[in-house]
Amino acid sequence: MLTTREKTSREKENLPRAGEHPSPARSTVDRKANQNGQRLWMLLITAVLFLTSVSWAPEQVEAASATIDAAKLKSMSRLYFPVRDNHNQLYTLYIFANNEQRRVTKADEIWAGESEGDVIYSGKYRAALLKHGAKVGRVQSVNLNYTTINAMRNESFRLPGDGKSRPDFIFLSETVSSNGIDIYGFTIVDGVLRSVEFAGETGKREGRDRYISPKNGMRGLSENRVQTRIHNNASGQYHFDTYKFDSQTLTLRHIDDLNDVSSNWPKRQGTHGYLDSLKQSALKHSLPGNPRVKIGMTEKQVRAILGKPSEVFNGEWSGYLAYGNNLIGFAGYTQNGKLPAGVRVWELTQSPKFYLDRGQVLEWLGTPTEEYVDEEQGGYVIMYSWKDALLTFFYADEVSPITSFTVY
Repeated sequence: MLTTREKTSREKENLPRAGEHPSPARSTVDRKANQNGQRLWMLLITAVLFLTSVSWAPEQVEAASATIDAAKLKSMSRLYFPVRDNHNQLYTLYIFANNEQRRVTKADEIWAGESEGDVIYSGKYRAALLKHGAKVGRVQSVNLNYTTINAMRNESFRLPGDGKSRPDFIFLSETVSSNGIDIYGFTIVDGVLRSVEFAGETGKREGRDRYISPKNGMRGLSENRVQTRIHNNASGQYHFDTYKFDSQTLTLRHIDDLNDVSSNWPKRQGTHGYLDSLKQSALKHSLPGNPRVKIGMTEKQVRAILGKPSEVFNGEWSGYLAYGNNLIGFAGYTQNGKLPAGVRVWELTQSPKFYLDRGQVLEWLGTPTEEYVDEEQGGYVIMYSWKDALLTFFYADEVSPITSFTVY
């Protein structure tokens, strides 16, 4: 079908110019060729104008470093946060999408992240920064990896900096389960929005997202640290991870963790420090928590420090004195409730102070010297040896926590 513009052009082609008469020598073939050429040019011009009007306008808005009027930016954005950069300069971070879609969750669409009636927005979300007092904001090039916003329970948040070395963080979130959300971190460096990655204890990058509790799942600590919280449905424990921010690499490096039955933010020693103290006890051949008790002591020496044991008994390989969660093992068996004279301590066994699992042991103590199944007593053993020191951990099965550890 021809456009109005094309019809008008065709009609004009059949009329003589002013002061001219139609030339009878002009062939029908030439006239048709000329008409077809003009028609092709008109179609090309129309197509270019159409593509320009459709394609270029949105791209100018989304292009990195493009500017948008402050009032318009606020009206077109789905989320916004006040954020300070690494120089304590205040900005407003706006989150918007030009192709945003809206829907309402139906009864047959309910899942952990949506309830019936929830208003869901989706699109390819972008970010723009508006410096305090400025009249225009600037679109940022960073990939937010953010496509869905539940307007009824959005858990994205700003974590304030400490006013010294740790800047403000923005964490955009998406619900992934009944008790957790995925978060993606960002911070402003010299006026530019940058993504923040998480890293392991060695500094190796592990990705941009982390899984935390939906309500108050993160807090800021001193010395560039932050701490996260999530409930582990399998163990019934709350798991806390501590990270330290590196402003040079823009990473949050994992430096500690711990498990607790309480959801309260912990005040006690973390797993990293605890396991390091166990290693130091093994190197010194001493009882964790009481370095005066050592491998090689006699029963008399042990009793002089710890007093009367709660129980004296024989185990698989030796006789033991029991003191609370401590078992002092001797290189000999008891006879009539007494240890033979002269036998000495050869192992110091203790139960963990708190929930401890295999993954934590391997992360903070590194690759073990050996791991094996205890064929005689059942369960699994993790072994570490350093020079003449030996430290072992025992757990019943692959989903159970550490039940005891032993210094030899």
